[in-house]
Formats: sequence, structure tokens, C-alpha cells
Amino acid sequence: MEPSDHRLVREAAAGDRDAFAAFYDRHAPAVFGLLLNLLRIRDDAEDVLQEVFLQAWREANRYDACRASPAGWLVMLARSRALDHRRRRPAAASGWKEPVVNQDVAQTLEQGETQARVRAALDLLPAEQKEALSLAYYGGLTHEQVAARQRVPLGTAKTRIRLAMNRLRVLLHHSGKVSAP
Repeated sequence: MEPSDHRLVREAAAGDRDAFAAFYDRHAPAVFGLLLNLLRIRDDAEDVLQEVFLQAWREANRYDACRASPAGWLVMLARSRALDHRRRRPAAASGWKEPVVNQDVAQTLEQGETQARVRAALDLLPAEQKEALSLAYYGGLTHEQVAARQRVPLGTAKTRIRLAMNRLRVLLHHSGKVSAP
């Protein structure tokens, strides 16, 4: 039986390079796919992938299982590093164009049981919250861009994203079962 992601992160936090290598091998392809979708340039995605996993190695001891699954944590790190990378490079110089969101948000997250849990939780969100979350976290859009895309005020877009994240956190926290409250 393979060790869980939580165990691998704990062991990596204790300095176990083999555990971290296993964690990397398990998640690097999905994280790379997300980065490629966000950045659209393979070399940039490869560079940011290294930054993400270097940060994960250095900050494994700060990982909080109450806030996100290990794969969810990596997705958040990847999104943050991708946005930082785009801010450092002017859009014209990087060749970046706004990505088209054409995939289910849950496809970029964990496989197996967690994927099913995330999908079920996302399906319980109101459509406008699910879309706003998708655009922001997996489409790489800023709050302002989400508001423009959804044709709503900035405050409404921010509220939708915050409510969606809070709702997902509650739904996913309940011992592996996703149910409507």
C-alpha cells in the first residue's frame, strides 16, 4: 500500500528526501498541467513547477491539513507562483494570453476518492460561485477579471469566490462525506 499524501508531507517536513520525491512523482504531472494551462508557455510552466516544489519542500512543516488536502495545497501554491510569474513578466514579452477555462475544476485536483469528494462539493455550490471560483483559481484570473467576465461588481465577484471557498472547506472537512447542510 502506498503512503498517503499526508504521510509523505509529514515525512518531507522531517527532511525525508525519498518521501518528498514520491510526493513530487505523484503530483508533478497534474501541477505541470495546471501551470501549462495558466501560463501557456512550456518553459515558463517548467520553471514555475520547480519553484512550486521548492516552496513545498521548504514549507512542508507549515502545511496545515485543516486548510487543504496536500494536492489542494499544491494547486494553491502553483496558482500563486504562476500569478507571481505573470506579474514579473509583461504580457507582451511572455506571449501570455488569457486562458480559456474549458475544463472541470476538479480535474486539476487529486485523483481517486478526493477527486470525487471535490466534484460532489463543487456540484453543491451555486452555479455563479462555482464559475467564479473556477475562473479565479483554475483560470488564473484576477478578481477584477472575474467580475468583468461575470458582468458583476468587483465586490460581488470577491464575495462569490470567498463564499465558494468557505463552503468547500466546510463540505470537505466532514470526514470524507460530502453532504448538503
